[in-house]
Amino acid sequence: SSWFIEGDIQGCFDNINHDVLLSILARDIQDGRLLNLIRLSLKAGALDHCCYHETYSGTPQGAVLSPLLANIYLNELDAYVEDDLIPRYTRGDRRANNPEYERLGTDIRRARKQGDIELAHQLDQQRRQLPSQDTHDPNYRRLKYIRYADDFILGFIGPKVEAEAIKAEIGTFLHTQLKLTMHPEKTLITHAKTQQALFLGYAVSVQHADSRYMPRAGTHTRTRAANGKIRLGIPYGLITETIKRYQRHGKPIHEAGLLHYSDAHIIRTYQMRYRGLLEYYRYAVDQHRFGYLKWVMETALTKTLAHKFKITVTQVYKKYRGQHVVNGRSYKTLQVDVPTDEGSTTIYWGAVPMRVVKPGSKPLDDLKKRDMLLHTNDLVKRLKANACELCRSTQNCEVHHVRKLADLKRRWAGRQDKPAWVHSMIRMNRKTLIVCQTCH
Repeated sequence: SSWFIEGDIQGCFDNINHDVLLSILARDIQDGRLLNLIRLSLKAGALDHCCYHETYSGTPQGAVLSPLLANIYLNELDAYVEDDLIPRYTRGDRRANNPEYERLGTDIRRARKQGDIELAHQLDQQRRQLPSQDTHDPNYRRLKYIRYADDFILGFIGPKVEAEAIKAEIGTFLHTQLKLTMHPEKTLITHAKTQQALFLGYAVSVQHADSRYMPRAGTHTRTRAANGKIRLGIPYGLITETIKRYQRHGKPIHEAGLLHYSDAHIIRTYQMRYRGLLEYYRYAVDQHRFGYLKWVMETALTKTLAHKFKITVTQVYKKYRGQHVVNGRSYKTLQVDVPTDEGSTTIYWGAVPMRVVKPGSKPLDDLKKRDMLLHTNDLVKRLKANACELCRSTQNCEVHHVRKLADLKRRWAGRQDKPAWVHSMIRMNRKTLIVCQTCH
Protein backbone atom coordinates (compact mmCIF):
# COMPACT_ATOMS: atom_id res chain seq x y z
CA SER A 1 0.00 0.00 0.00
CA SER A 2 1.13 3.52 -0.72
CA TRP A 3 -1.14 5.15 1.87
CA PHE A 4 -2.99 4.22 5.02
CA ILE A 5 -6.27 5.95 5.84
CA GLU A 6 -6.84 5.71 9.59
CA GLY A 7 -10.52 5.97 10.49
CA ASP A 8 -11.68 7.39 13.81
CA ILE A 9 -15.40 7.97 14.41
CA GLN A 10 -16.07 10.66 16.98
CA GLY A 11 -18.04 9.23 19.92
CA CYS A 12 -19.35 6.36 17.81
CA PHE A 13 -21.27 4.36 20.41
CA ASP A 14 -22.72 7.46 22.08
CA ASN A 15 -23.98 8.94 18.81
CA ILE A 16 -25.69 6.01 17.12
CA ASN A 17 -28.97 7.36 15.74
CA HIS A 18 -31.90 5.33 17.08
CA ASP A 19 -34.16 5.94 14.08
CA VAL A 20 -31.47 4.91 11.60
CA LEU A 21 -30.61 1.81 13.65
CA LEU A 22 -34.25 0.71 13.90
CA SER A 23 -34.76 1.23 10.16
CA ILE A 24 -31.74 -1.00 9.47
CA LEU A 25 -33.08 -3.69 11.81
CA ALA A 26 -36.54 -3.47 10.23
CA ARG A 27 -35.15 -4.63 6.87
CA ASP A 28 -34.67 -8.18 8.14
CA ILE A 29 -36.70 -8.34 11.35
CA GLN A 30 -40.41 -8.70 10.69
CA ASP A 31 -41.45 -9.04 14.33
CA GLY A 32 -42.76 -5.65 15.41
CA ARG A 33 -42.78 -6.67 19.07
CA LEU A 34 -39.05 -7.38 19.01
CA LEU A 35 -38.33 -4.08 17.28
CA ASN A 36 -40.45 -2.25 19.85
CA LEU A 37 -38.58 -4.00 22.68
CA ILE A 38 -35.25 -2.87 21.21
CA ARG A 39 -36.61 0.66 20.78
CA LEU A 40 -37.73 0.76 24.43
CA SER A 41 -34.34 -0.47 25.63
CA LEU A 42 -32.60 2.24 23.60
CA LYS A 43 -34.91 4.92 25.00
CA ALA A 44 -34.88 3.60 28.58
CA GLY A 45 -32.51 6.27 29.88
CA ALA A 46 -30.16 5.95 32.84
CA LEU A 47 -30.02 6.75 36.55
CA ASP A 48 -26.98 8.64 37.80
CA HIS A 49 -26.94 9.35 41.55
CA CYS A 50 -30.74 9.05 41.68
CA CYS A 51 -31.08 11.50 38.79
CA TYR A 52 -32.82 10.24 35.64
CA HIS A 53 -31.32 11.10 32.26
CA GLU A 54 -33.14 10.40 29.01
CA THR A 55 -31.23 8.83 26.11
CA TYR A 56 -31.69 10.37 22.70
CA SER A 57 -28.89 8.55 20.89
CA GLY A 58 -26.28 5.85 21.43
CA THR A 59 -26.42 2.32 22.78
CA PRO A 60 -26.43 1.65 26.55
CA GLN A 61 -22.95 1.15 27.98
CA GLY A 62 -22.53 -2.40 29.29
CA ALA A 63 -25.77 -3.70 27.79
CA VAL A 64 -25.55 -7.20 26.30
CA LEU A 65 -26.94 -6.09 22.93
CA SER A 66 -24.87 -2.92 22.55
CA PRO A 67 -21.84 -4.45 20.75
CA LEU A 68 -24.15 -6.38 18.41
CA LEU A 69 -26.30 -3.34 17.62
CA ALA A 70 -23.22 -1.19 17.00
CA ASN A 71 -21.79 -3.82 14.67
CA ILE A 72 -25.08 -4.01 12.74
CA TYR A 73 -25.04 -0.22 12.48
CA LEU A 74 -21.46 -0.03 11.18
CA ASN A 75 -22.08 -2.91 8.78
CA GLU A 76 -23.62 -0.22 6.58
CA LEU A 77 -20.16 1.34 6.33
CA ASP A 78 -18.65 -2.07 5.50
CA ALA A 79 -21.16 -2.59 2.70
CA TYR A 80 -20.54 0.89 1.29
CA VAL A 81 -16.77 0.42 1.20
CA GLU A 82 -16.90 -3.12 -0.21
CA ASP A 83 -19.68 -2.59 -2.76
CA ASP A 84 -18.93 0.96 -3.88
CA LEU A 85 -15.47 2.27 -2.99
CA ILE A 86 -13.37 -0.86 -3.54
CA PRO A 87 -14.74 -1.58 -7.06
CA ARG A 88 -14.20 2.07 -8.06
CA TYR A 89 -10.66 2.20 -6.71
CA THR A 90 -9.49 -1.21 -7.94
CA ARG A 91 -8.19 -1.63 -11.48
CA GLY A 92 -5.41 -3.41 -13.33
CA ASP A 93 -4.16 -6.98 -12.91
CA ARG A 94 -0.58 -6.01 -12.08
CA ARG A 95 1.68 -3.00 -12.17
CA ALA A 96 3.55 -2.21 -15.35
CA ASN A 97 7.24 -3.10 -15.43
CA ASN A 98 9.73 -0.39 -14.57
CA PRO A 99 11.54 0.43 -17.85
CA GLU A 100 14.70 1.60 -16.05
CA TYR A 101 14.82 -1.67 -14.08
CA GLU A 102 14.46 -3.68 -17.31
CA ARG A 103 17.15 -1.59 -19.07
CA LEU A 104 19.62 -2.31 -16.26
CA GLY A 105 18.72 -6.00 -16.46
CA THR A 106 19.61 -6.00 -20.16
CA ASP A 107 22.93 -4.25 -19.44
CA ILE A 108 23.75 -6.78 -16.69
CA ARG A 109 23.17 -9.72 -19.01
CA ARG A 110 25.32 -8.08 -21.71
CA ALA A 111 28.16 -7.43 -19.25
CA ARG A 112 28.09 -11.01 -18.00
CA LYS A 113 28.08 -12.32 -21.56
CA GLN A 114 31.16 -10.21 -22.31
CA GLY A 115 32.87 -11.47 -19.14
CA ASP A 116 32.88 -8.09 -17.38
CA ILE A 117 31.82 -9.40 -13.96
CA GLU A 118 32.81 -6.20 -12.10
CA LEU A 119 30.57 -4.04 -14.32
CA ALA A 120 27.73 -6.53 -13.98
CA HIS A 121 28.07 -6.34 -10.19
CA GLN A 122 28.00 -2.52 -10.22
CA LEU A 123 24.92 -2.48 -12.44
CA ASP A 124 23.23 -5.04 -10.19
CA GLN A 125 23.85 -2.80 -7.17
CA GLN A 126 22.18 0.07 -9.04
CA ARG A 127 19.24 -2.11 -9.99
CA ARG A 128 18.71 -3.17 -6.40
CA GLN A 129 17.84 0.42 -5.54
CA LEU A 130 14.97 0.42 -8.04
CA PRO A 131 11.55 -1.23 -7.88
CA SER A 132 10.95 -3.86 -10.55
CA GLN A 133 7.50 -2.40 -11.25
CA ASP A 134 6.22 1.11 -11.87
CA THR A 135 5.00 2.35 -8.48
CA HIS A 136 3.19 5.25 -10.16
CA ASP A 137 1.38 3.17 -12.78
CA PRO A 138 -1.82 5.18 -13.51
CA ASN A 139 -3.63 2.02 -14.61
CA TYR A 140 -3.13 0.16 -11.33
CA ARG A 141 -5.11 0.80 -8.12
CA ARG A 142 -5.85 -1.27 -5.04
CA LEU A 143 -7.99 -0.53 -1.96
CA LYS A 144 -8.17 -2.78 1.11
CA TYR A 145 -10.34 -2.28 4.19
CA ILE A 146 -10.59 -3.74 7.68
CA ARG A 147 -12.69 -2.73 10.66
CA TYR A 148 -12.80 -3.77 14.32
CA ALA A 149 -15.65 -2.20 16.33
CA ASP A 150 -15.44 1.54 15.60
CA ASP A 151 -11.79 1.48 14.46
CA PHE A 152 -11.05 0.96 10.79
CA ILE A 153 -8.13 1.36 8.42
CA LEU A 154 -7.80 1.35 4.65
CA GLY A 155 -4.71 0.58 2.60
CA PHE A 156 -4.58 2.29 -0.78
CA ILE A 157 -2.20 2.00 -3.73
CA GLY A 158 -2.47 5.20 -5.70
CA PRO A 159 -1.81 8.94 -5.45
CA LYS A 160 -2.43 10.85 -2.24
CA VAL A 161 -5.08 13.03 -3.89
CA GLU A 162 -7.21 9.92 -4.44
CA ALA A 163 -6.59 8.79 -0.84
CA GLU A 164 -7.91 12.16 0.32
CA ALA A 165 -10.95 11.71 -1.93
CA ILE A 166 -11.64 8.29 -0.36
CA LYS A 167 -11.40 9.81 3.11
CA ALA A 168 -13.82 12.57 2.13
CA GLU A 169 -16.31 10.10 0.61
CA ILE A 170 -16.32 7.98 3.77
CA GLY A 171 -16.84 11.09 5.88
CA THR A 172 -19.78 12.14 3.70
CA PHE A 173 -21.36 8.69 3.89
CA LEU A 174 -21.05 8.54 7.67
CA HIS A 175 -22.57 12.01 8.04
CA THR A 176 -25.46 11.60 5.61
CA GLN A 177 -26.38 7.94 6.06
CA LEU A 178 -25.39 7.10 9.65
CA LYS A 179 -25.42 10.56 11.29
CA LEU A 180 -21.86 10.04 12.54
CA THR A 181 -18.81 12.29 12.32
CA MET A 182 -15.18 11.40 11.66
CA HIS A 183 -12.70 12.93 14.09
CA PRO A 184 -10.85 15.55 12.01
CA GLU A 185 -7.60 15.35 14.01
CA LYS A 186 -7.46 11.56 14.37
CA THR A 187 -8.53 10.53 10.87
CA LEU A 188 -5.12 10.56 9.21
CA ILE A 189 -3.59 9.75 5.86
CA THR A 190 -0.21 8.11 6.48
CA HIS A 191 2.54 7.33 3.97
CA ALA A 192 2.94 3.58 4.23
CA LYS A 193 6.71 3.29 3.69
CA THR A 194 7.98 6.24 5.73
CA GLN A 195 5.38 6.52 8.50
CA GLN A 196 3.43 4.25 10.83
CA ALA A 197 -0.33 4.04 11.12
CA LEU A 198 -1.88 2.97 14.44
CA PHE A 199 -4.54 0.27 14.44
CA LEU A 200 -5.69 -1.65 17.52
CA GLY A 201 -2.50 -0.73 19.36
CA TYR A 202 -0.18 -1.94 16.59
CA ALA A 203 2.12 0.23 14.48
CA VAL A 204 1.29 -0.68 10.87
CA SER A 205 3.71 0.05 8.04
CA VAL A 206 5.01 -1.43 4.79
CA GLN A 207 8.36 -3.21 4.73
CA HIS A 208 11.10 -2.10 2.38
CA ALA A 209 14.39 -4.01 2.15
CA ASP A 210 16.19 -3.79 -1.21
CA SER A 211 19.11 -5.96 -0.09
CA ARG A 212 17.04 -8.86 1.25
CA TYR A 213 16.50 -11.48 -1.46
CA MET A 214 14.65 -14.78 -1.13
CA PRO A 215 14.32 -17.70 -3.59
CA ARG A 216 11.23 -17.50 -5.78
CA ALA A 217 9.13 -20.65 -5.38
CA GLY A 218 9.45 -23.10 -8.29
CA THR A 219 12.18 -21.15 -10.09
CA HIS A 220 15.93 -20.54 -9.93
CA THR A 221 15.46 -16.78 -9.50
CA ARG A 222 15.29 -14.61 -6.40
CA THR A 223 12.84 -11.94 -5.33
CA ARG A 224 12.80 -9.13 -2.77
CA ALA A 225 10.01 -10.83 -0.86
CA ALA A 226 9.96 -8.38 2.04
CA ASN A 227 9.16 -5.36 -0.11
CA GLY A 228 5.53 -4.32 0.05
CA LYS A 229 4.63 -6.67 2.89
CA ILE A 230 2.60 -5.31 5.80
CA ARG A 231 4.66 -4.95 8.97
CA LEU A 232 3.07 -5.05 12.42
CA GLY A 233 5.22 -3.50 15.10
CA ILE A 234 5.18 -2.10 18.63
CA PRO A 235 4.26 1.61 18.65
CA TYR A 236 6.92 4.15 19.52
CA GLY A 237 6.67 5.17 23.14
CA LEU A 238 4.71 2.14 24.38
CA ILE A 239 7.68 0.43 26.02
CA THR A 240 9.09 3.71 27.34
CA GLU A 241 5.79 4.66 28.97
CA THR A 242 5.40 1.16 30.46
CA ILE A 243 8.92 1.25 31.89
CA LYS A 244 8.22 4.55 33.66
CA ARG A 245 5.72 2.73 35.87
CA TYR A 246 8.51 0.65 37.39
CA GLN A 247 11.20 3.32 37.65
CA ARG A 248 12.07 6.37 39.68
CA HIS A 249 14.86 8.69 38.58
CA GLY A 250 15.66 6.24 35.78
CA LYS A 251 16.16 3.19 38.03
CA PRO A 252 13.80 0.27 38.81
CA ILE A 253 12.24 0.47 42.29
CA HIS A 254 10.07 -1.74 44.49
CA GLU A 255 6.29 -1.47 44.23
CA ALA A 256 4.99 -0.37 47.63
CA GLY A 257 1.38 -1.22 46.79
CA LEU A 258 2.21 -4.94 46.64
CA LEU A 259 4.27 -5.27 49.82
CA HIS A 260 1.40 -6.57 51.95
CA TYR A 261 0.54 -9.38 49.51
CA SER A 262 2.04 -12.86 49.50
CA ASP A 263 5.11 -13.62 47.41
CA ALA A 264 2.98 -15.82 45.13
CA HIS A 265 0.56 -12.97 44.52
CA ILE A 266 3.40 -10.54 43.75
CA ILE A 267 5.10 -12.91 41.30
CA ARG A 268 1.80 -13.73 39.62
CA THR A 269 0.89 -10.03 39.29
CA TYR A 270 4.13 -9.24 37.46
CA GLN A 271 3.76 -12.34 35.28
CA MET A 272 0.22 -11.40 34.26
CA ARG A 273 1.27 -7.87 33.31
CA TYR A 274 4.27 -8.99 31.29
CA ARG A 275 2.59 -11.91 29.63
CA GLY A 276 -0.43 -9.77 28.75
CA LEU A 277 1.79 -7.43 26.74
CA LEU A 278 3.68 -10.22 24.99
CA GLU A 279 0.50 -12.13 24.14
CA TYR A 280 -1.15 -9.03 22.68
CA TYR A 281 1.91 -8.13 20.61
CA ARG A 282 2.79 -11.69 19.63
CA TYR A 283 2.41 -10.75 15.94
CA ALA A 284 4.84 -7.80 16.18
CA VAL A 285 8.04 -8.37 14.23
CA ASP A 286 10.03 -6.37 16.80
CA GLN A 287 8.85 -8.24 19.89
CA HIS A 288 12.48 -8.52 20.96
CA ARG A 289 12.21 -4.89 22.12
CA PHE A 290 10.37 -6.20 25.19
CA GLY A 291 13.69 -7.60 26.42
CA TYR A 292 14.65 -4.40 28.21
CA LEU A 293 11.16 -4.10 29.69
CA LYS A 294 11.49 -7.65 31.05
CA TRP A 295 14.76 -6.72 32.76
CA VAL A 296 13.21 -3.60 34.32
CA MET A 297 10.13 -5.52 35.52
CA GLU A 298 12.23 -8.37 36.90
CA THR A 299 14.45 -5.92 38.77
CA ALA A 300 11.37 -4.19 40.21
CA LEU A 301 9.92 -7.59 41.14
CA THR A 302 13.05 -8.74 42.96
CA LYS A 303 13.34 -5.40 44.76
CA THR A 304 9.70 -5.68 45.83
CA LEU A 305 10.29 -9.17 47.25
CA ALA A 306 13.54 -8.03 48.88
CA HIS A 307 11.77 -5.06 50.47
CA LYS A 308 8.94 -7.27 51.69
CA PHE A 309 11.15 -9.87 53.38
CA LYS A 310 13.95 -7.46 54.38
CA ILE A 311 16.56 -9.38 52.38
CA THR A 312 18.90 -8.53 49.51
CA VAL A 313 18.12 -8.98 45.82
CA THR A 314 20.82 -11.66 45.66
CA GLN A 315 19.02 -13.58 48.40
CA VAL A 316 15.75 -13.22 46.46
CA TYR A 317 17.33 -14.92 43.44
CA LYS A 318 18.72 -17.71 45.62
CA LYS A 319 15.32 -18.25 47.21
CA TYR A 320 13.13 -18.15 44.10
CA ARG A 321 15.44 -19.13 41.23
CA GLY A 322 14.19 -21.97 39.05
CA GLN A 323 13.86 -23.27 35.50
CA HIS A 324 10.87 -24.11 33.36
CA VAL A 325 10.71 -25.84 29.98
CA VAL A 326 8.39 -24.41 27.31
CA ASN A 327 8.20 -25.94 23.83
CA GLY A 328 11.40 -27.87 24.44
CA ARG A 329 13.39 -24.83 25.56
CA SER A 330 14.53 -24.20 29.13
CA TYR A 331 13.99 -20.74 30.66
CA LYS A 332 15.34 -19.23 33.86
CA THR A 333 12.48 -18.24 36.15
CA LEU A 334 11.52 -16.94 39.54
CA GLN A 335 8.99 -19.31 41.03
CA VAL A 336 7.18 -20.25 44.20
CA ASP A 337 5.11 -23.29 45.14
CA VAL A 338 1.66 -22.63 46.59
CA PRO A 339 -0.07 -25.40 48.60
CA THR A 340 -3.47 -26.55 47.35
CA ASP A 341 -5.95 -29.24 48.32
CA GLU A 342 -4.48 -31.48 45.60
CA GLY A 343 -0.86 -30.84 46.58
CA SER A 344 0.76 -27.67 45.24
CA THR A 345 0.91 -25.45 42.17
CA THR A 346 3.85 -23.39 40.93
CA ILE A 347 3.61 -19.68 40.16
CA TYR A 348 6.22 -18.46 37.65
CA TRP A 349 7.83 -15.24 36.57
CA GLY A 350 9.33 -15.55 33.09
CA ALA A 351 9.35 -18.49 30.67
CA VAL A 352 7.25 -16.57 28.13
CA PRO A 353 8.70 -17.12 24.62
CA MET A 354 9.56 -13.76 23.08
CA ARG A 355 8.54 -14.81 19.59
CA VAL A 356 5.45 -15.69 17.60
CA VAL A 357 4.19 -19.00 18.95
CA LYS A 358 3.66 -21.51 16.15
CA PRO A 359 0.20 -23.10 15.80
CA GLY A 360 -0.03 -26.31 17.76
CA SER A 361 2.71 -25.48 20.26
CA LYS A 362 1.91 -25.21 23.94
CA PRO A 363 3.14 -22.07 25.70
CA LEU A 364 3.46 -21.77 29.45
CA ASP A 365 0.09 -22.62 31.01
CA ASP A 366 -0.21 -19.97 33.70
CA LEU A 367 -3.57 -18.61 32.56
CA LYS A 368 -5.82 -20.76 34.75
CA LYS A 369 -8.04 -18.88 37.16
CA ARG A 370 -6.26 -18.99 40.50
CA ASP A 371 -7.62 -15.85 42.16
CA MET A 372 -9.63 -17.76 44.77
CA LEU A 373 -6.79 -20.21 45.26
CA LEU A 374 -4.21 -17.52 45.93
CA HIS A 375 -6.43 -15.30 48.02
CA THR A 376 -7.74 -18.21 50.09
CA ASN A 377 -4.29 -19.57 50.77
CA ASP A 378 -3.06 -16.06 51.46
CA LEU A 379 -5.75 -15.56 54.12
CA VAL A 380 -5.12 -18.98 55.65
CA LYS A 381 -1.41 -18.27 55.74
CA ARG A 382 -1.98 -14.92 57.45
CA LEU A 383 -4.26 -16.54 60.03
CA LYS A 384 -1.78 -19.33 60.75
CA ALA A 385 1.01 -16.79 61.15
CA ASN A 386 -0.94 -15.36 64.12
CA ALA A 387 0.75 -11.97 63.74
CA CYS A 388 -0.76 -8.49 63.56
CA GLU A 389 -0.32 -7.04 60.07
CA LEU A 390 0.16 -3.57 61.53
CA CYS A 391 2.54 -4.01 64.47
CA ARG A 392 3.58 -7.71 64.04
CA SER A 393 2.42 -8.54 67.58
CA THR A 394 1.48 -12.19 68.18
CA GLN A 395 -0.78 -11.52 71.17
CA ASN A 396 -4.57 -11.93 70.86
CA CYS A 397 -4.85 -11.64 67.08
CA GLU A 398 -8.24 -11.50 65.35
CA VAL A 399 -9.73 -10.70 61.94
CA HIS A 400 -11.05 -7.21 61.24
CA HIS A 401 -13.62 -7.31 58.41
CA VAL A 402 -15.53 -4.63 56.52
CA ARG A 403 -18.57 -5.25 54.33
CA LYS A 404 -17.65 -2.97 51.45
CA LEU A 405 -14.35 -1.32 50.59
CA ALA A 406 -16.32 1.33 48.70
CA ASP A 407 -17.98 2.42 51.97
CA LEU A 408 -14.58 2.58 53.66
CA LYS A 409 -13.10 4.69 50.86
CA ARG A 410 -16.11 7.02 50.82
CA ARG A 411 -16.06 7.50 54.60
CA TRP A 412 -12.37 8.43 54.73
CA ALA A 413 -12.11 10.23 51.37
CA GLY A 414 -10.09 13.44 51.56
CA ARG A 415 -9.19 13.01 55.23
CA GLN A 416 -5.56 13.22 56.26
CA ASP A 417 -6.05 11.50 59.64
CA LYS A 418 -6.68 8.01 58.28
CA PRO A 419 -5.63 5.33 60.79
CA ALA A 420 -3.06 2.74 59.77
CA TRP A 421 -5.64 -0.03 59.30
CA VAL A 422 -7.61 2.11 56.80
CA HIS A 423 -4.45 2.88 54.83
CA SER A 424 -3.57 -0.82 54.73
CA MET A 425 -7.00 -2.08 53.64
CA ILE A 426 -7.39 0.55 50.91
CA ARG A 427 -3.85 0.04 49.61
CA MET A 428 -4.22 -3.75 49.52
CA ASN A 429 -7.79 -3.56 48.21
CA ARG A 430 -8.69 -6.14 50.87
CA LYS A 431 -11.72 -6.46 53.14
CA THR A 432 -9.92 -8.47 55.84
CA LEU A 433 -7.00 -7.56 58.07
CA ILE A 434 -5.31 -9.63 60.80
CA VAL A 435 -4.82 -7.30 63.80
CA CYS A 436 -4.10 -7.57 67.51
CA GLN A 437 -6.63 -6.27 70.05
CA THR A 438 -4.50 -3.18 70.69
CA CYS A 439 -4.50 -2.14 67.01
CA HIS A 440 -8.13 -3.16 66.65
